[in-house]
Amino acid sequence: MSTRWLFAIAMVTALILASCGEDPGQAADISGQWRGEILIAGVRLGISVGFEGSGETLSGTIDIPMQGAFGLNLSNLFVRSDSVGFDLPSGLGTASFRGTVSGDSIWGTFEQGMERGTFTLARMSAEDLPYHSEDVEMQGDDYVLSGTLTIPEGEPPFPCVVLLSGSGLQERNENVFGFEVFGTLADHLTRSGIAVLRFDDRGFARSTGSLEGINDSSMAVDAGLALDLALADERIDSGAVGLLGHSEGSNIAFMQAVQRPADVAFVISMAGPALDGYHLILDQLEVILELQGHSEEEIAEKLALQRQVMDAVLAGEDLSSLDTLFRRQVTEQLDDLSEEELAQIGDVDTYVEMAVQQSMSQVSSPWFYNFLSHDPTELVARVDCPVLALFGSLDVQVTAEANLEPMREALEDNPDAEVIVVEGANHLFQAASTGGVDEYPALEKDFIEGFKRTVSDWILENT
Repeated sequence: MSTRWLFAIAMVTALILASCGEDPGQAADISGQWRGEILIAGVRLGISVGFEGSGETLSGTIDIPMQGAFGLNLSNLFVRSDSVGFDLPSGLGTASFRGTVSGDSIWGTFEQGMERGTFTLARMSAEDLPYHSEDVEMQGDDYVLSGTLTIPEGEPPFPCVVLLSGSGLQERNENVFGFEVFGTLADHLTRSGIAVLRFDDRGFARSTGSLEGINDSSMAVDAGLALDLALADERIDSGAVGLLGHSEGSNIAFMQAVQRPADVAFVISMAGPALDGYHLILDQLEVILELQGHSEEEIAEKLALQRQVMDAVLAGEDLSSLDTLFRRQVTEQLDDLSEEELAQIGDVDTYVEMAVQQSMSQVSSPWFYNFLSHDPTELVARVDCPVLALFGSLDVQVTAEANLEPMREALEDNPDAEVIVVEGANHLFQAASTGGVDEYPALEKDFIEGFKRTVSDWILENT
């Protein structure tokens, strides 16, 4: 399940680079792709920057996946000796980067209005990868999915896994607070001899199409397109193609395994729910509120309000009455903020309206109704291929405590199924202290020790 159910609305923070060198000389060559992060107020924000040309023809773009921003044009680019600078215009004011080039690294400072931070970039080079990486496209009825296929070194054919993201819009690397969940996993798996296909969600990043009416069925169609591409590639063993779903993406993986048993060789569920959405949300909300230190009375009240919303959706009632409820909830949340936090929000009335509109849009969507009513274990129990179900012991979004036993029961008749709880891991399978979402930005941008090896070893043993 994505973090969109944990935040009413994501506040946009602008980013950019620069810092000035001192020695005159030949301008550094910065052409190519760079990847890194911005650090501001303890929060790390992943970015990708591309430069083309040199001198007066130098141009560049920036991607900020966490904000759903891709291909934003940079302005005022310059390179003087080892100094580089560029700006990113935005509605919140121009963000200015000033940095220093040192070999294949750029580091420096950025500022936007009163905000100050630092940034780092590392040059990306396809030649440095010990495997082949290529951009691919999958044609839908009236849209195109854009993705990346990585093929190991050595003699084909190779086993392959298709990565499926959870709810909420995700780009192919599934970047969450600067941690590229899928990008990091794909790199390890490909180095281990496993081909990997990952792609941007329909209508997001470099994939085209409408976001209207997106639900489990449409996501299953897109997963099927990716599966078709993998099966048709001569470098891939068509009898060893599996699906890995993260969070709600595991529902799609199980759905495809049931619908196409001859094509899906295995399924991996990373923090996949084994409860229907109604009870999953209640469990998630209760755990998070306890972690935040709310009293039993406060928790009971908030759970009752959540039930009120979901009961109205499932009953097919007129949802316009929920507008007042959401407005009250957002206002109460704002009352708990400090003056400094309120200042970061900006215009409070605008924030409230945006938050309420977003909540109304979510609860009235076909996806949300299906999510609340769907029991994942009905599909899980019908899967015959090998299954690996992974849970994090500190996951607060899909808790092991509530989901572990239902998953085990659903898989009890599958002799090739394995269920593992990764101790100390959160929803992203990072090493965590509490598992709370507020920890995500500060954690190391990698999986907990041993996790990647667990996944790759299991795939190789089962293909």
